[in-house]
Amino acid sequence: MFELYTETARRVIFSARYMAGRAGSPEIETEHLLLGILREDKGLARRFLGSPWIAEEIWLRIRQSKPAREKIPGPVDLPLSSASKRALAFAAEEAALLSNKHICTEHLLLGLLREERCLASEILQERGLRLTHTREELQISPHNDSAHEEYVRERSPRPQEILGLQSQLDSIKDHLYEAIANSDFEAARMHSKEEGKVRDKLFDLYQQYGLLDWIYE
Repeated sequence: MFELYTETARRVIFSARYMAGRAGSPEIETEHLLLGILREDKGLARRFLGSPWIAEEIWLRIRQSKPAREKIPGPVDLPLSSASKRALAFAAEEAALLSNKHICTEHLLLGLLREERCLASEILQERGLRLTHTREELQISPHNDSAHEEYVRERSPRPQEILGLQSQLDSIKDHLYEAIANSDFEAARMHSKEEGKVRDKLFDLYQQYGLLDWIYE
């Protein structure tokens, strides 16, 4: 299914899967896809939503609409919701409309905007995004989701136990991204499950220390 997706777009799906599990959702909803886009493509987040760190605000907005339920224990392969499936189908159509051979993060964003009756589209429209204008802007100035811009964020010193887990997470992510790049989705799922376990530990520590930017680790 994801052979036509760029590496970054594939990472969005794995990221959305984790966020759905974090929220205790039985399905990957459109809002989880939106969070995945904003986490994995900070350049797109900055361009259309004003900040590479906007996912934190979006997460809080989602929590207001859908309070998190108890996290589903253990590694779980979550299915896409019906709305998410439609959004991904729209994304494929948007890639074709823009004469792109691959489905990129910007097409996923357009797909969410086309799935009008969903939380992700509602949030995007609240922030001023409109399908026609966004599509036209991308036609004039295409987005490159393979361009890795560096965004440096000043942070207060982190406890050593958090730094240790962050280092472990970075190593797992390197293996995950390599598997995704090679279309080795079985290995990617294995690394993703391992990543989720470490992220859960980080989440608990961030909560313990009152830190709010765990979403970007």
